[in-house]
Amino acid sequence: MATSSNKQKEKDKTAPEEPTKKKSGKLIFGFILCFLMSVGASAGITFFLAPKEAKQSSTTENKDVTKELATFQQTIDSQNEKLQAIKAENDILKLYLRHSSATALKNILINQEDNIQAFLKVLKASMGDLTKQLQDNTPELKNWNEQYQYQLDLALKGSLEREDLLKLLKTGEPNEKSQ
Repeated sequence: MATSSNKQKEKDKTAPEEPTKKKSGKLIFGFILCFLMSVGASAGITFFLAPKEAKQSSTTENKDVTKELATFQQTIDSQNEKLQAIKAENDILKLYLRHSSATALKNILINQEDNIQAFLKVLKASMGDLTKQLQDNTPELKNWNEQYQYQLDLALKGSLEREDLLKLLKTGEPNEKSQ
């Protein structure tokens, strides 16, 4: 019986070892299965909840951007209206400046200088023609004509200088280049 009791004891010793190996393998498999299920569950929840939050935040951002664009458009429209009003006022001011008394006086003086210059040119040509016709009769006429032509040249030069100064005179009218 000793052998049978030894065998029994050996069976008893081996028997508890086999179930512990099976239990430990099952336990590890259970932990792995539990870990995979928890990871899968949290990944699934994250997957289903995250796009809804992203859609909500993007929808909110789109609404904010749309509001800002509407505000910018209103600002641009109001600025364009103000710009049109300023352009209209600018045109009216240009018209007033063109018809102001200072500008009118300047233009009258410039026209007067032009007329004086035209008169001096005609007078100079006339004196030259008269000198040619009368040169045969009077030899001193040539010296007189040269002196007279010199005086007319000085008067013409002075008139041209006055005209240039009048053109430089600022009377508030808009420049022709800017129009």
